[in-house]
Amino acid sequence: MTAGEFTRFEHSVVGILYMIFGIFGSFLSFFSVMTFIREKALFKSGRAWLHISLALANLGVVGAFPFSGSSSFSGRWLYGSNMCQFYGFVGMFSGIAAIGNIFALCIERYMVCRQKEQVDKASNSFYWMATGLVWLNAFFWAIMPVLGWGSYDIEPSGTSCTIKWQNYDGSYPSYITMLTLVCFIIPLPMALISLLVSPSTETEGNEVPKPQTFFTQSELKMICCYFLGLAALGWGSYCFICTWALFADTENVSMLASVIPPLSAKSMVLLYPLGYCMANKRFKEAFLSVLSFNDKPKTT
Repeated sequence: MTAGEFTRFEHSVVGILYMIFGIFGSFLSFFSVMTFIREKALFKSGRAWLHISLALANLGVVGAFPFSGSSSFSGRWLYGSNMCQFYGFVGMFSGIAAIGNIFALCIERYMVCRQKEQVDKASNSFYWMATGLVWLNAFFWAIMPVLGWGSYDIEPSGTSCTIKWQNYDGSYPSYITMLTLVCFIIPLPMALISLLVSPSTETEGNEVPKPQTFFTQSELKMICCYFLGLAALGWGSYCFICTWALFADTENVSMLASVIPPLSAKSMVLLYPLGYCMANKRFKEAFLSVLSFNDKPKTT
């Protein structure tokens, strides 16, 4: 065994983490979707579509855990080249969609608070358009490596697949540069500005009804800030290592360094429902009632 390679025990630990993050992340994301579908009154202004879209994207981020988990237990990728391409596509597609949904939620705060008449007039079409743009953008960047702009390959850990950032071909620099520009550098300032100029208090009705049964503007703004932090923690290591590969030799990157990005991205999925539960008591009760398979959430 050369320096930096995992022992069978270390591969097993990684496999266990994939399974834990995958199983719990899938269940929590699914139950978040069910909570929003059942509790439509959580939103006084706006809709739950982008929140449901984010939960579905997170479900895609962790949902392929049986492939990477079982491969980790074996210490090698078990499912061949075609499945590696599919696994890489699903990971990129879901990851870009998750990040895009967070940016869209931040911009939605501005639209709902500052341009409410236009949003109300557009009704559901605004959310259809926003959700569609997020997923179409994610599909474009995920399918390009399959078509030859960049490529998917087995990661240095040997047990999962992603964009080939080690020993990459000549199309990788242009792909990563444009991906970073379009999906991160341009939308991030727009999202931050949208949050900064969005009011944190209710602008109609003057008072929040007691007991409060819906998300207030301040709660939704706090949730968006929390999600931006999770995205930075979860996807920051991927961004770093893919960008680092443009400027430095990554030939000798250790297995530990290569498994941190996927595990980090998947672990953050478990924390998204926590943001809703911390922000709003009604969501917490509804979410717990879905977890316990009760018909109605407990009311106070």
